[in-house]
Amino acid sequence: MGFTIDNRRFGLVLASDVNPRDGLGWQLWEYTNRKSVLLLEIFRHDDLKKISFETFEPMDIPYEALEIVLNDFNTTGGRNFIVDPEEDSEETT
Repeated sequence: MGFTIDNRRFGLVLASDVNPRDGLGWQLWEYTNRKSVLLLEIFRHDDLKKISFETFEPMDIPYEALEIVLNDFNTTGGRNFIVDPEEDSEETT
């Protein structure tokens, strides 16, 4: 999903990861004429059952952009950990 705030172009990208991390990430990118820059990621670690927030570039990020990322994370299952069927069966035995 792409959006513009104060004449700056941003994109929200969902990225899955299975090695070495196991989970799903919500990434905020900024697009300029020269390059694409990864600004931050919210990552849902399904294996660790935790959520991490990481920034990558020392850059001013508009609050509105952060709100868009957090809203998407909260409304599209970001807090819903995926349970490994093997782990689930171990807990019930």
